[in-house]
Amino acid sequence: MKLEITQTAKKKLNEIPEHKIIQLSFDKGSCDIVNNIYEMKVVEQREPASYEKIIRTENLMFIVDDDFEETYDHDLTIDFRNNFFVFKNKNQTFNNRIGLRYS
Repeated sequence: MKLEITQTAKKKLNEIPEHKIIQLSFDKGSCDIVNNIYEMKVVEQREPASYEKIIRTENLMFIVDDDFEETYDHDLTIDFRNNFFVFKNKNQTFNNRIGLRYS
């Protein structure tokens, strides 16, 4: 998967402590396939469950559902604007109001 983190998003995400990982879980109750991540959860580092995997980019680690890459057509840019994270790729903006929550 091509996962790009913009400079503004990196600045915000680099505030996360080293022993933490960013979890991106789909809202299974949502009927909108690409807009069903509403928050990025910062959780303790752990092994992925049987339905998850780890994606590493730059100095960041994300734990995602197995079908995460397919949902975003293997191309995702994470940006940070107006106090929210934005998920987009070269073709469209998927969600522009994603929050960051510490567990």
